[in-house]
Amino acid sequence: MEANWEEVQVAHKENRRELVLSGAAVDQKITQNGVDPAIYQLHLLNFLEISRTCLSELSEDLGNLTGLNNLILHSNKLTHLPNSLGKLQQVKVFDVSQNELESLPDTVGKMAALRIFNVSCNQLKQLPGLGELEHLAHLDVSHNQLSHLPDDMYKSDSLLAELYAGSNNLTEISTDISVLPALKVLDMSENRITEVPSQLSGCGKLKDLNLKNNPLKDRRLDKMVKQCQAKAILDYIRQKAGGAKGKGKGKKGKHDKHGSGGDQVSELAVQMDRVLQVTSTSQDSPDQIRVQVTAAALQVRPYLVCCILRNLDLDAPEDLRQFLAIQNQLHDTICGKRTQATIATHDLAAVSSPLIFDARAPAEISIHPLGRQKEMTSLSVLRVLRKEAEQQRRDKKRNQVSGIHKYLDLLNNMELYPCLVDNAGDVISFPPITNSQKTKLSYSTKAVLVEVSSSTDLAVCKTVMEELLKQTVEMGLCGSLTDTQADTQAEAQGDGQSGKVLVVEQVRVTGGDGQLRVLYPSRTDLQMDSSILTVLR
Repeated sequence: MEANWEEVQVAHKENRRELVLSGAAVDQKITQNGVDPAIYQLHLLNFLEISRTCLSELSEDLGNLTGLNNLILHSNKLTHLPNSLGKLQQVKVFDVSQNELESLPDTVGKMAALRIFNVSCNQLKQLPGLGELEHLAHLDVSHNQLSHLPDDMYKSDSLLAELYAGSNNLTEISTDISVLPALKVLDMSENRITEVPSQLSGCGKLKDLNLKNNPLKDRRLDKMVKQCQAKAILDYIRQKAGGAKGKGKGKKGKHDKHGSGGDQVSELAVQMDRVLQVTSTSQDSPDQIRVQVTAAALQVRPYLVCCILRNLDLDAPEDLRQFLAIQNQLHDTICGKRTQATIATHDLAAVSSPLIFDARAPAEISIHPLGRQKEMTSLSVLRVLRKEAEQQRRDKKRNQVSGIHKYLDLLNNMELYPCLVDNAGDVISFPPITNSQKTKLSYSTKAVLVEVSSSTDLAVCKTVMEELLKQTVEMGLCGSLTDTQADTQAEAQGDGQSGKVLVVEQVRVTGGDGQLRVLYPSRTDLQMDSSILTVLR
């Protein structure tokens, strides 16, 4: 079949593995003639994105693209999905958020490799069975019309770590919630929940719990929910259910009823054999990255956590895409759309130390933004982005904007803007808006400087950083060990296993007076009890 669109022709001719179709130009093509059917013949694709268009349907021929790892279909006008989705057995990331879906085909539950599933901001009233999605770790069904969640998703061997179900019509939290051994994030805010079951206190790894804006009958609990104190909420629920007696019963249930599930998760940990290794460098080492926070920055964005990731494996296009996708997903979730924290990643080879985290007048900040052709002041960056945002609104005929355009309001009424400056005087980060082209990640990147900054809380910076490290390891985005490293790991684990390692190197952040503000990861950080991580020190 001959391709009609230039982008599809090029992808076919050059045997490309990625195809991104997004924006006004693609929207116009779809409006005129529909989707080019030749897309469904690009059998080598492992990454397909069609977004920000008027796309309302996809052909059953989508099932021909059996090599896909990532299927990104957000911000369209899809009203239904093809049954052939069940043929996509290698898709790990499926994003169909911000569409007009009222239902999903049952075959979604057959996408065996699915790890991240985002179907938020649709019109769904129910979900198909998800019990066969053994690798599902992140599920976002928020902003729909769901009255209940599938019963089969509560399994003792589930890897589900993050569940976002806010802004629906849910009336209860299932009493089976406690069987999810890996659950760390639960968002069921803005629903119709009146009571919280005692079984929720059995979620031993739950760290982030959001139950805000529910008509809870228990006024004391409602007050605690508004303060977002997850541990206090769980302790209160446990005590109210029976204190020590209830707690003991919970322990018994964990061993008797769900013990086999815990064993299965432990076996999975051994099979994955991916290790997160923490190293440190001498404070006086010339190779150490040093970061200093100025007094001006402390007034604007006082919280900063940094570390270095070594032995990353981003050689394949889908691996780099996945690493960036993790950051985007965290920005949309625990970073609170960048209102709580912002992540920035830099190719360490392009970073010159020491670094200064500063706050400057907008006209004094010059940066070469990601994806742009030249350096410009922060004022020019914002002017260009606002112009693009306005064009998006006109094109979509809706008030919502996407990409970094949706973060522009975060700088309103600020006299000084935060920025990270390298030893050459170049601005390499302008949170919460963009990074610099100078330190852009590429397929050849082997080491990355990660910064997480916040204007509100140091704890959230550490939480975000830990989740980024965890998901990077879970996705296998790290290289294999050398023989020496393999021997060291096997000795440390005591099981003769060896595999992939992500090395996390400490970075010190000091104040202008030279006093230490943050050392990450310190001995008290990364005390993970995750079923699929081992931390070596």
